[in-house]
Amino acid sequence: MCQVMIKNLFLGLIFTLIIILISFGYLGLKYFPKDALRTLTLLDRKNLFFALLSLFSFHTFDTLRVIVVARALKIRYPFWYGYLVSLVNTFGATVTPAHLGGELLPLYTLSRRGGHFYQILTIVTMKGFSGFFFYLLFFPLTIKALLRDPRQTKEFLLIVSSLLFFSITLFLLYKLLFKRESLFQKNFLPKLKRTIFRYIITCKIFFRTKKKDFFLALILSLGLYFSFLSVGIFLVRAFNPSGDISEIFMDQLPLLYAIFISPTPGGSGVGEFGALPIFSPYLPEESLGLFIILWRILSQYLSAFLGGIIFLIFVILDYKRRHAEGST
Repeated sequence: MCQVMIKNLFLGLIFTLIIILISFGYLGLKYFPKDALRTLTLLDRKNLFFALLSLFSFHTFDTLRVIVVARALKIRYPFWYGYLVSLVNTFGATVTPAHLGGELLPLYTLSRRGGHFYQILTIVTMKGFSGFFFYLLFFPLTIKALLRDPRQTKEFLLIVSSLLFFSITLFLLYKLLFKRESLFQKNFLPKLKRTIFRYIITCKIFFRTKKKDFFLALILSLGLYFSFLSVGIFLVRAFNPSGDISEIFMDQLPLLYAIFISPTPGGSGVGEFGALPIFSPYLPEESLGLFIILWRILSQYLSAFLGGIIFLIFVILDYKRRHAEGST
């Protein structure tokens, strides 16, 4: 592993933890029940179980998606290893700006099990493209959800836009103060054009030669995002069993897009504060903080924590293996 990448991941982890502590602290102070333990014991256990099952389903669809694309390229990964890759991907996406680590770390985790670099790059590219398919398909429904309640939408957009503006401003200040030369790189645009061109060509070739595998990857990506949204649906119903499933699904779509476009690591901050107007119609105000903290932990931070441990184990094992090979 590149030392620079590990350093960036570590810095991203520290930055993410700071944002999480600030957002969780605010939610705990303003929207937390007086008797949190009693509130937790009163949760509907069946829906809580389904929320956990949805999390498992999310990683299962992610694993199947990678395996389908990999086998189309004549590469085989054990099914159990796919779960490890999915968890590490979540860790990478959580501690890097704009979820970039979710695309970079698979290059490392998948290459550990064999395959040429161009094959691994194609797998990662098709995984990312199939995920983007959901956002294209459900964009009209997201607009419909935003138009359904103007007051809620206004509050949501105000929170998200303020956080986006604040995070982008901080990022630019950091670049100007410490990384000014990288902000004004002359070859940035040519590199970006080459990357986009290669991306389009790769997708075109894969789609032309592997239509069935491509279509199956798209279906699995839909299952992945449905599973992610189901975590929120069943967790809301654990607090409020009368919550309407279709309405909760629709209301989460704008929040999913906001987390996706957020420049902060893993959408941290945006996910927590943006969730306030989204879930407030279904929960009493004093339970909102507890719910959002549980939702963020269950939908992202738990998997990221496990993925971080697995990533650390991979790095240690690979370092020991290279050290042993170097000494022989």
